[in-house]
Amino acid sequence: MNKIDELAQIFAEYKIYPQKRYDKHSPVRVFQKMFPGNHYSKDLETFLSYQDYKFEQRGADLPWWGRKYFGEEKGSRTMIIAQDSEMPNAGSIALFAQLFPVIDSLEQYKKFVIALGKKGNYGFAQRFRVKKQIINWGLDFDFLYITDASKVYENNNSFNKIKSKELLEREIDFCNPSLIILLGAQPLYLLDKTKKFGDVVGKNILIKGRNCAVAPFITGLGISRKDFKPRLAMVSNLIKELKK
Repeated sequence: MNKIDELAQIFAEYKIYPQKRYDKHSPVRVFQKMFPGNHYSKDLETFLSYQDYKFEQRGADLPWWGRKYFGEEKGSRTMIIAQDSEMPNAGSIALFAQLFPVIDSLEQYKKFVIALGKKGNYGFAQRFRVKKQIINWGLDFDFLYITDASKVYENNNSFNKIKSKELLEREIDFCNPSLIILLGAQPLYLLDKTKKFGDVVGKNILIKGRNCAVAPFITGLGISRKDFKPRLAMVSNLIKELKK
């Protein structure tokens, strides 16, 4: 059994990715149609084959992993844990993470959005901001894993925080990153309620024994705060130090 099978089995226990949610207009299926040779397009067929269960609650955003993340090749593996997609004005980084390595222009992005059956650029500026920041941090997309914090729903309107934390900690153990980057306060508070976001942003903390950089969320209203740029600069310096 390979790593994708094992990862899929972990998620299947929580029943958050029912196959029936992924129709031809879902971001996943549109991506697979546009990029059939991409590693993620192929891996998802294996991953989703384990998610064959009754649709009992709303689906979460799928995680994304780079081409070499689960391979044997040596490299600095980084996990980005994003703020919950339900947070106001945050948008979902995990939802379109598969586009970061393959789409560089607004025109390419528009083709993807049109295939989704939507109009407009559908957040291109925000998503390009995320891609640019990942590159500025010197992270290698091939060795990158991106996931949301809370993913297990109690019902259609709220997360089961206990189960979400349990799943996220299992995800961390399985992915075994050398560096974790927490985007926003929500993943921090899910994993460690004892720490205050303002006190640890830009500082190295340990999460399950692994180096972890706490960063301000890099899309949404937070970027207009006066302390956003200095905080982001602190995080950037920390990440570069931790990667040495």
